[in-house]
Amino acid sequence: MGPPPLSSQSRVLRLGLEMASARDLVPMVNYSHVNTPLSLSSLRFQPWPYVGPSSARPESLRLWAHLPPLCPHPGYRLNDGFWHMVELVARDGSAVITIDDNDGAEFRVAHPFQLRTGTQYFFGGCPKPAAITGCLSNQTTFHGCLQSISVDAQPVELDLLRQERLGQYSNVFFNMCSIADRCTPNLCEHGGHCLQSWDDFICVCNLTGYKGETCHKSLYKESCDAYRLSGKTSGNFTIDPDGSGPLKPFTVYCDIREDRAWTIVRHNRYYATRVRGSSLDRPFLGAVEYWNASWAEVEALANGSEYCEQHLEFSCYNSRLLNTPYGPPFSFWMGRHNQRHYYWGGLPAGRPGRGLLSLSDPGSFTPGSGSRRTDKGMLNFVDHLPVTQVVVGDTNRSQSEAQFLLGPLRCYGDRNTWNTVSFNKGASLVFPTFLANHSLDISFYFRTTALSGVFLENGGCRNYIRIELNTTRDVVFAYDIGNGDENLTVRSPVPFSDDEWHQVKAEINVKLARLRVDKLPWVVRLAPPQSYVRLEFDRPLYVGSAEHRLRPFLGCLRALRMNGRTLNLEGKANETEGVRVNCTGYCQYPRVPCQNSGLCVERYSHYTCNCSLSAFDGPFCNRDIGAYFEPGTCVRYNILPAELSAAREFASIRSQPLPGYNLTSEELSFSFRTGTAPAVLLYVSSFRRDYVAVLIREDGSLQLHYELGTGPYVFPLTTTPVTDGRPHRINITRINRTLYTQVDYFPVTEKQLSLLVDRKLDSPKNLYLGRVMETGMIDPEIQKYNTPGFSGCLSGVKFNSILPLKAIFRPNGRPVHYSIKGELVESNCGSMPLSIMDIPPEMDPWYMGTEFPHVHDDGWIGIITGFVTFLLLLLAGLLLLLYLHHHRYKGSYHTNEPKAVQDYHGPSKPLVPQKDQNLPQILEEAKGE
Repeated sequence: MGPPPLSSQSRVLRLGLEMASARDLVPMVNYSHVNTPLSLSSLRFQPWPYVGPSSARPESLRLWAHLPPLCPHPGYRLNDGFWHMVELVARDGSAVITIDDNDGAEFRVAHPFQLRTGTQYFFGGCPKPAAITGCLSNQTTFHGCLQSISVDAQPVELDLLRQERLGQYSNVFFNMCSIADRCTPNLCEHGGHCLQSWDDFICVCNLTGYKGETCHKSLYKESCDAYRLSGKTSGNFTIDPDGSGPLKPFTVYCDIREDRAWTIVRHNRYYATRVRGSSLDRPFLGAVEYWNASWAEVEALANGSEYCEQHLEFSCYNSRLLNTPYGPPFSFWMGRHNQRHYYWGGLPAGRPGRGLLSLSDPGSFTPGSGSRRTDKGMLNFVDHLPVTQVVVGDTNRSQSEAQFLLGPLRCYGDRNTWNTVSFNKGASLVFPTFLANHSLDISFYFRTTALSGVFLENGGCRNYIRIELNTTRDVVFAYDIGNGDENLTVRSPVPFSDDEWHQVKAEINVKLARLRVDKLPWVVRLAPPQSYVRLEFDRPLYVGSAEHRLRPFLGCLRALRMNGRTLNLEGKANETEGVRVNCTGYCQYPRVPCQNSGLCVERYSHYTCNCSLSAFDGPFCNRDIGAYFEPGTCVRYNILPAELSAAREFASIRSQPLPGYNLTSEELSFSFRTGTAPAVLLYVSSFRRDYVAVLIREDGSLQLHYELGTGPYVFPLTTTPVTDGRPHRINITRINRTLYTQVDYFPVTEKQLSLLVDRKLDSPKNLYLGRVMETGMIDPEIQKYNTPGFSGCLSGVKFNSILPLKAIFRPNGRPVHYSIKGELVESNCGSMPLSIMDIPPEMDPWYMGTEFPHVHDDGWIGIITGFVTFLLLLLAGLLLLLYLHHHRYKGSYHTNEPKAVQDYHGPSKPLVPQKDQNLPQILEEAKGE
C-alpha cells in the first residue's frame, strides 16, 4: 500500500534546470532525491528536448505521466545550441512549464489528477533495463548539456553526483559542454537568423529580401529597367540598387514604357511647404524624407541611373533668396553627400548666380514693398541628386514668407551596366584593397580574342582571389581563403575568344564557392565542415592583369560589380597606358584600313584583316589574285552540281538561298586587261534559261547581258573601246529590279528593269571565265563572241561570295569543283593601279629596314654607354702616342752610298769636308778618253 496522499498545500513539484541541445547523444543521469518529503513514486517528470524530423515537433518540451500523456508544446527551437532555462511546476490538476522566463503552457484535466513523487528522478532518459529502475518512458534520450539543476528549490550538487553519492550515471561528461556556438559571430547577412546543429549552421532568410546560404544575394532587381527587360508592366516594384550590398531594398513605382522605364520615388515634400520666420542664423531646414527608402538608398538609385530629374518650384513674398549683397545666398538645397548647391533649375551644375529665383536685386530690398514672385525649374545633374534638404532663410520680416515644393525623383537607364573599358596593352587598373567580411560575389562581362589573361586579382599575405581566362575554353576562379589553393573551372564547348560578350558570376562564402559563365551550369565546390572563410587582403585590387602586370588581359570589361558595388572602370582608364574608355580597339580607327571588302578583326593589342570574303589577299587585302589567259583558255567553276540541284528540286526548297548566292540580288566585280576583241569575259549559267554575261564586242566596247525568265536585256557599259591594253575595273550590283554599274572610276549608273522581269536568278549552275564551254543550248548572241576566246588578264574576280581565281591559286582546304582547259598562269597583269597608302614601317611586311632604328639613350644606359665610349677612345689615343714615341728614331732605308764617319767622342770641332779619295774615279777616266 502506498503512502498517504500529500495535502493540497504540499502536493507541488518544482523542478528547474538549464539545458542546451544540438544533436543526438545518449546521456543518462539517475538522481536519488533523499531530502524531499515527497516519497511517493507513482509519477516521473522528465524535461525532454529532442533533435529529429521537423514534423515530429523536436523543438518542444513534453510532459509525461502514468496517466494518459499530457503533451503541451511550449518553447520553439530549443535545439539551437544555446542555453535555455526550463522550470516545471506541477500540482494536482495542473502543470506549468516556463522556458527562458516566459510562460509557456498551463493546462488542466477533467478527470481526477493526483500528484505523487518518489525518491528518484531520471534526467536525460531511462537506463536499461528500464523494468528494474521503474522508469517507464519510451521516449528518445536527451542529447545535449544540462546545468543548474534544482528540485523543489534545492540545487543538485553535480560533484556529489559525479562521485555517485547522489545517484548513478552513464555516458555523461561532467564540467564540460562540447556544443560549439556556431552562430557567434553571426555569419548570416542582412538580418538573417542563424540556427545551428552539432557541427553546422543554417541561415533563415525569411522576410529579409535576400536568399542564399548566408542571405547574401538579393531577391529583387536593381532598377525598373531590369523589370522592363523581363517583360513586366507598370506598377509598384521592390528594387535593390546595390544588390548584395548593405543597403536594403525598397518599393518604388515603375512607369514602364516601350523604350525605357522610369523609376519614381515619392517623398513628404511633394505638396507645398510654407516657410515663415527663418533667418540666415536660424534657417528653415526642410528635410526630404523619401517613402520606404533612406537617403543612402535613393543615392544608390541615382548613382546607377543614366538620367535623373527632380522638379523644384519656389514662390516668395518680401524675401531675399538669391543675389545677396554679401556672403552666401540665403537659400540653397542639399544633395548627395550633404553638399550645398546654390544653382537652381535651368542652370549648369555648380554655377551660382542669377538663376531660378532672382527675387530681389542686391541691396534693393525694401520691407513691405515686395510682391509675390514664382519660378520653376528642373534639376537634372545626376551626380548631385537626390535633393535631401531645402534650406530657406530671410523670411523673418513682417508679411515675409516663402513656399516651395519638390517633385518626386524620376530616373531611367542603367549606367553601371555599360561602364566599359578596353585593354589594348599589358596594363591594369589599380583599385583600393577590396574589403569583404565573410561573403563575396563578383560579376562582370568580358569580350576578347586573346587566348588567355587575368581578369582581376586581389591578394594578401596568405589569401588571394583571382579570376582568369586560362585557355580559350576555360574560365578559372582560383582562391585561397585559409584552406589552401583551390580553383573552380568552367569549360565551354565553344571558345570564349569569339569577340562576343560573356558574363561571369563568382561567389564564395563559408558554405561553398561557385562559378558560372553565361548559361552554362554552375560549378560548385562545398567548403569543408566547420571551416571559416578568411577574406582578408592587404594588397590593391588589380583589374586587367595580375600583380606586376603579369598575364595581362587584352579585350573589354564592363559592369564589374563586387558585393553589389560597381567599380568605376571608366574613371580609371588611361589611354596612354593602353586602357581606353568604351570597347574600342584598333578597328575603330585603323592606321591602314582593310581594302576590297576585307573585314577588320579586332585583336585589341593590334588588328588583322580577314580576306576570306575578298578576292584579294595580303595583310590589308590589297594584293591582287589574277591569271593570264591564252587564247582558248577557259575556267569553269561549279556553283551548284547537277545532283544537288536535283535534290533541291525534289525537296521543294527552291525558296532557300544557295551558298554564295542570293535569289534576288547579285554582286559582280573583276578587273581585266586585253588588246583583242570580241571575247566573253564572264558568264554565269543556270539550270533554267537565266544567265548573266559580260562581253567585249567587235568594236571593243563592253556589254552586259541579263536574262531573268524573259528575253535578254542588253546594257552597254562603255561607248569607247576597252581593248587598249590598259587595266579596267567593272562593278555590277543588282537588287531586285534595280541595276547599278560602274566601270573604272566613272560615276555609278543606275538602271531599272521592267516590271515583267522576274526578280530571281533561278538555279545558277556554272561560272565561266575566258570562254563558255556549256553543254546544251546557249544564246546565239553569246555564242557569237565565244570564238576564239579571251586573251589577256583577269584579276580579282568575285561573284557574290564565290572567288574562282582565289580558290584555284589560294586553296584553303575546302572542297571546290572547278576545271581548267588550256594554260592558266597566275599573274597580276590585270590588276588596277592602287592608290598609294601610307603604311607605317612597323606594319609593312615588305619593309626592308633601310633606316637605322633610333636607340633611346636619354637614360642611365645612354650615360654609361657614352662614358665607356669615351674611355675606349682615350685608350686608343694613348696607345697611338706610345707607338709614335717608341718609333721616332727607328726609321731606316737601303742605299749604295757610303756612310759618313763622324767622331762623336772628341770635343766640339768644326766639321771638315771629307775628301773624295774613296769615290771611284769615273769622271776623270771619262775626261781622259
